[in-house]
Amino acid sequence: MLLGHEPSPLQSPYLGLQEVATAYLARAYELDMLIHHAEDSGEVRRGTPYYRIRTGVLRTFIDMARKLADLGSRRLTQEDLITRQRRDLGDAQ
Repeated sequence: MLLGHEPSPLQSPYLGLQEVATAYLARAYELDMLIHHAEDSGEVRRGTPYYRIRTGVLRTFIDMARKLADLGSRRLTQEDLITRQRRDLGDAQ
């Protein structure tokens, strides 16, 4: 779905929110992992700019992206349920 790999099963503005937030979250985790690896190997020490980014801005960004991905997921679930209810009501009439 992201970057046109697969057509979306639902048409929703929340789908874009979830996909983009998930992609950003994955990249942020990747950066966090790289900085952790550099810390373990001794290349990055406490108090250096990379350490401060990882423990400050990057951590905040990861928390925000995680919440937005969860929000998008919940909104999609809710929208899917509403769509199914509409279909079921249409079939019953």
